[in-house]
Amino acid sequence: MALAFAKPTGSTIIGLNVFSLSSVIIGSSNMKNKTRKKSEEIIKQAEAMSQKANVSFTGIIKISGNIGNTIITVAEKHGVDMIVIGSGGPDPELGIFLGSVANHVANKSKIPVTVVK
Repeated sequence: MALAFAKPTGSTIIGLNVFSLSSVIIGSSNMKNKTRKKSEEIIKQAEAMSQKANVSFTGIIKISGNIGNTIITVAEKHGVDMIVIGSGGPDPELGIFLGSVANHVANKSKIPVTVVK
């Protein structure tokens, strides 16, 4: 979805993958490495998609205790025009239509947020 917004305007995509501080503190060294590698794979895939579409891309990986705040802080630091975020773990049966991180970012960010499924 971010490519659809970035390509026509010549914008740069900042691909951000934030993983939980708790997985680093609580997890084994092997778990930490797997989490880091998975984050790197996600960023590499996004970068490849951006290159294929001829869209500039910057990948960032962060470890955080508050993922939503980290997304907002990184977006503000880089002066982004829009945050595009996945909806996360909705559960319509419980009346939850956004995951907690997407909900936090959509409600707390001063930057416009587009939530995608």
